[in-house]
Amino acid sequence: MAIIFDANALINLHQAGLLAAVHSHQDCLITAEVYDEVVGRGQRAGHRDAYEIADIIGLRAAFPTEILPGLDHFGIGEASVLSRYVARQSDAGSEADVIVSDDRQFLNYLRRKMEQEGVAIRYLTTAGFIAWLAIEGILAKPLALESLESIRARIRESDYQAARQILEAV
Repeated sequence: MAIIFDANALINLHQAGLLAAVHSHQDCLITAEVYDEVVGRGQRAGHRDAYEIADIIGLRAAFPTEILPGLDHFGIGEASVLSRYVARQSDAGSEADVIVSDDRQFLNYLRRKMEQEGVAIRYLTTAGFIAWLAIEGILAKPLALESLESIRARIRESDYQAARQILEAV
């Protein structure tokens, strides 16, 4: 199972203080396009967190993703994430991959695609991913709650509340 992050989720996970731990314990897939969006553009703009994220995830030598047709209404990061996800679904053992994104337009598109076309797309928000880490025992509940709180202002309140409710039940 690979975790496929879009740029916003990657940055939010870093802001939550969890990126290093997740990257060292999970199979994280960061497309070349997302890497360029977060690290390349971030470093050119002088964002300190872009350098920190680069140090955590290392140099990415991934080839650019072949973007599926009909995704041009998304940013290149989201389009590459979904394209890579779909491409991996035909590979043995990758059916358990999950997309992590906080882009509302992208998440709404995934929901509609599932409803209208009956395709299964596994995805979580960053808040949902933090809750999943606690449910799986990868992250202690107090740390999950602290991490979730640290990104509260960066995510939708409904996502925060849903993840908090899940964590309180763990």
